[in-house]
Amino acid sequence: MGLVSGVWSLNPRVRKVLYVVGWYLVYPQLWYLWLIPELFTSPDYRLMLAAIVTSYVIGALDTYFRPFSESIKGDLETNPTYNLLMLGLFLLNPLFVVAAFKEGPAMALLLPFWGSPLVSLAGVALLAVGGAVTVAGRAQLARYGSGVLHIEEGQRLVTTGVYGVIRHPIYGGGLIGVVGLYAAFRSLFTLVAVTALYFILIRHRLLFEERMLVDEFGDEYREYIQKTRRLIPYVY
Repeated sequence: MGLVSGVWSLNPRVRKVLYVVGWYLVYPQLWYLWLIPELFTSPDYRLMLAAIVTSYVIGALDTYFRPFSESIKGDLETNPTYNLLMLGLFLLNPLFVVAAFKEGPAMALLLPFWGSPLVSLAGVALLAVGGAVTVAGRAQLARYGSGVLHIEEGQRLVTTGVYGVIRHPIYGGGLIGVVGLYAAFRSLFTLVAVTALYFILIRHRLLFEERMLVDEFGDEYREYIQKTRRLIPYVY
């Protein structure tokens, strides 16, 4: 706890840099270099590597716009089930990517069209779109987008921009990004399984959040609900 407290006492900008370096540039790379080193050396996997790099750029931009909470304890106490399970998924994410990488060749034998580089290209494009939606949502929330579920003094309901299309663009963009990432690796079973896991957790989170927002904003938020969908325009 001493090390964690020491890091948390650093300047927020320094913490963000350490977060990006540790979470995106060190932790997953150790898994990839150990289990799938060919990802970095073979030209056959350039689009997959592009998807990894794209996900890191998205993560860095999201971190730039997201204010860090000043309390780890506060983060965990706000809907702790979601936070702990989501942390577990994030820690396992490099292994999911490894599984997708290993699954790709077998899936190409079952569904030849799925082994096309065009699938990977479409996945990278989808990942970029999802990332743009997430970052736009985070940027619009500005100092209120820390990820900790509480209403700050003076906070107003945001209903314009990307929030005028869907109520939860950060979550929706994240789900689009998950589909794009695993499509880039030409997996199918891993794609469906991981997307389902994230959807279940995100739905739990957004229902919790919507109850909180109804309590705070009342009819204003109820009217907003009538005009928008949660994650996918015109669908859900």
